[in-house]
Amino acid sequence: MALTKEQIKEFKETEKEAEEEAEFDPESTFDFYHLAGNLVEAGDKDWAKKVYKKAEKQSEVSVDLCNIADSIHDKLGDKEWAKKLYKKAEDKADSIYEFRCLADRVHDKLGDKERAKKLYKKAEAKISKYSSCTHIRELAYSVHDKLGDKEWAKELYKKAEDKAGNSYDFAKLAEIIRENLGDKKWAKLLDQKAKELEEDDD
Repeated sequence: MALTKEQIKEFKETEKEAEEEAEFDPESTFDFYHLAGNLVEAGDKDWAKKVYKKAEKQSEVSVDLCNIADSIHDKLGDKEWAKKLYKKAEDKADSIYEFRCLADRVHDKLGDKERAKKLYKKAEAKISKYSSCTHIRELAYSVHDKLGDKEWAKELYKKAEDKAGNSYDFAKLAEIIRENLGDKKWAKLLDQKAKELEEDDD
């Protein structure tokens, strides 16, 4: 149901106070893009754009820039602005997680499968001896889910297995490999490793 003029006025006054009181954290711009989204829904796109620009200008984190771009894409329908923000997010990305999140967005929001593939490749290039099983597993899941590349996903799941260090890692890998790849034999071996580690802990 549409808001009355009085309700819109009251809402804008409330949001103005929220903007003035918001504490800008360069590592978390949630308050600002949430506020901007509310302004769009209230019918004030011009004000919303100003808030989005404020968030964009001060944000220093790749994932946060992705979130701002998502909101601009979804709330304003501005695909070109979102695209520019995703590029800025790429320039600041420096981890498997950041590149994977960005690739997911580029695929889902922009529909750019080739660009997403290049970003997943950048995520894979960040795998090191310090990388976690979880981050590699999530990358493998995205590669299979977004690109439909089963063989590449399988290679990544093998890398994730090499990083598995506890029963949960092995059990989670077994579950996903069984469901996504349909490889029951591999999943069974992983389940066995998870069980052995549980017994060792006991």
